[in-house]
Amino acid sequence: MSTLMDNANTVSAEVDAAVIEALHEALESGELVLFVGGGISAAAGLPTWRQLVDLLVERVREQASDEVAIAEVAALARSQRYSEALGAAEQALGPAEFNAFVEDALDDEGLEPPRIAIAIAALRDKLRAVLTTNLNHLLERAFGFEWDTLWRVTDEVAWRRRFILKLHGTLKEPHSWVFARERFLASIAPPDVRKSLTTVLSRCPVLFIGFGRADGNFDEMLADIHALSGASPPPRFVIAPGASLTPLRRKTLADMGFLLLPYDTPDGSHDRVLALLDRTCAPRPRAVTSRGRSILPPPIPDLELPPSSSPLGAPYDLPPDSAAYDDTVTMTGALEGSRRERVSEPPASPIEVFFSYSESNRELRDKLETHLAILKRKGVIRGWHDGEIGAGEERDAALAEHLETAKVILLLISADFLASDFCYDVEMQKAIERHDRGEARVIPVILDACDWEGAPFGRLASLPRGGRPVTSWVNQSEAFTDIAKGIRKQVEQLTQNPS
Repeated sequence: MSTLMDNANTVSAEVDAAVIEALHEALESGELVLFVGGGISAAAGLPTWRQLVDLLVERVREQASDEVAIAEVAALARSQRYSEALGAAEQALGPAEFNAFVEDALDDEGLEPPRIAIAIAALRDKLRAVLTTNLNHLLERAFGFEWDTLWRVTDEVAWRRRFILKLHGTLKEPHSWVFARERFLASIAPPDVRKSLTTVLSRCPVLFIGFGRADGNFDEMLADIHALSGASPPPRFVIAPGASLTPLRRKTLADMGFLLLPYDTPDGSHDRVLALLDRTCAPRPRAVTSRGRSILPPPIPDLELPPSSSPLGAPYDLPPDSAAYDDTVTMTGALEGSRRERVSEPPASPIEVFFSYSESNRELRDKLETHLAILKRKGVIRGWHDGEIGAGEERDAALAEHLETAKVILLLISADFLASDFCYDVEMQKAIERHDRGEARVIPVILDACDWEGAPFGRLASLPRGGRPVTSWVNQSEAFTDIAKGIRKQVEQLTQNPS
């Protein structure tokens, strides 16, 4: 029988069970400190750090005149050095423009706290404190503003309890923001501050949650925590997607003493996070007839959670003995039923969108993917391209499989696409065949000016409107918005009239 511990990303079920038991003991001690990453914000629909940087790259290109500065921001973004890219963007745009843009992009006003934030808040009586890298107010709101919020480390951190410490600052106070690693290290350099952090980290167990591969400075942060934790620190736990824990990263973290709870992300979902938390909080021993109360909140009406592009989401798997839970647990079937009754109903499973493109157009493909984020967050689509191919997978086989199963195929047209034998003769020809059989919808997306009208896809309606190439738009964001709206219409038709 399959159980919660059947996880291809872990060493063994026994190891997972032992780590969960140790985490349960840490929680019951009342000294556990939660370290919460950007996945909480992404689960509410806010941009990830990568998406924020991508949007800033576009803004820098629109506003800045210094080509060297523009190239620097773009290069840092491509290298996934996000904190440095933010600093370079601030310098290129100027503090006022940068601050206004970031505040608008990360504003959580009108957004409900995601279920993972509510689940964390349900632990408040057993937690000592919460540390977070998020600027927004989702956690404070999930906690009902019952806990004090601190924006910088002070000496009182060593003895204080029941507080949320925002290590990167808070949204409405730009002067408090700490993005660059150098500024963060400077903020904890004073002896009294360093002593306070060392006191907490050398005495309290810590659980890291909401971090993933998009957190470019996560490893450095863990190294900082390790350095501040002393020679014999208490347990430190990391719940993270297994795909983000490469063999070298696992070994590095294990050598530093971190206890890992990797989880699978089938179909891009992160449902096991909530189930792991629920398992951790279950009373010991737990008889089948017990009425232990689950920390998992019921679904919030009209709250959409991301299925793929952010580190946390829903729905979630229940532990194998979920029959012992009371009716505050929302069963999977009930959750799906309530969703079917909603007006803006996502499909039962996301519609796969295949990106066919030339490697030289990767940057434009990334921008388009960013503009499709809202459809991903609502569980309507799941994007796929060759960047999703994992280590050890056969590239040609993976491409053929997804080209055969995708319901929407985007042909990202440029001169390089037309010149590519693989794009034109293999991917495009297969896409047109499936389109003509009614198995998929093919949408040409014109990226750059080229002579494409005589191609087999020339008879199909293209995007942006009128077939105007993306690169010819003064504001490319408007072009990608037009494309995203066109794709949304096609997906809505597929949702209403599935074949």
